[in-house]
Amino acid sequence: MSVHAHKILNQLRQQPMSKTELKDWVTAEFGENAQFRTCSKEGFDFDSILEFFQLREKVIFANEKFSINESNVCSHH
Repeated sequence: MSVHAHKILNQLRQQPMSKTELKDWVTAEFGENAQFRTCSKEGFDFDSILEFFQLREKVIFANEKFSINESNVCSHH
């Protein structure tokens, strides 16, 4: 199953999380082997989508938590 990455961003918009908390949430919501897609790419696993978010500055890591960088997130829901 391919899940749109905005589902992760929407969760981080509601609640900043550590990597472990986020991984646990993703696993509970979508299963351990979930694959993610963005508006332009697909085939990401959890670690690669998180890396993509960081490279594109869609998330900010501060105080041991990831949170959304609203100014760099497109409006897809």
